[in-house]
Amino acid sequence: MRLSLHCVGGFTGPAGAQTRTVDLDRLAPADAARLRALVDSLGPAQLPPSLLKPRPQPWDFVYTLTIENGAPRRLRFHTDAAPPALRELAALLEAYPPD
Repeated sequence: MRLSLHCVGGFTGPAGAQTRTVDLDRLAPADAARLRALVDSLGPAQLPPSLLKPRPQPWDFVYTLTIENGAPRRLRFHTDAAPPALRELAALLEAYPPD
């Protein structure tokens, strides 16, 4: 499984966009298991493709999570509109260096 988190927005806009990509097969087993458990708990197939705030503010970031495990699945979200497991997953992925 490969996870990619793209973040854009805030005051820097598109100029400050960052992407972090993590291949779970290349991580320590405990780290990979934690990320895989979060993805499984999300039930990505059951989530809508967008979880955005109805009235975003200029400083809000928009995240796009791509889950590649067979056919890629993309989720666009604001952290304020995301379920707790998705927020935690995004926070963990943001700890990795940008591509």
